[in-house]
Amino acid sequence: MRRDHKLVRKVLEFVEERGSRVFKGAISIEGYERDQIVHHIYLLVSGGFIELGQETLANRGPLVLTWKGCDFLDQLRAREGKA
Repeated sequence: MRRDHKLVRKVLEFVEERGSRVFKGAISIEGYERDQIVHHIYLLVSGGFIELGQETLANRGPLVLTWKGCDFLDQLRAREGKA
């Protein structure tokens, strides 16, 4: 599965908007299948942009943006003039 940079941004924004109330299995983004979303969540976790705990892997724990994730999202917005 290829990285989709639009989906990366949408996942980061989704997590930012919902804070610690977001659960991995609860993310639904129009136009994307669950497998695509979960794959990108794992890419973002491995890159240090999102943090999740053991409970999250079982769809019970929250996802949160890391400092690095917040900075990256700010950079994406600044490129588009939406900061």
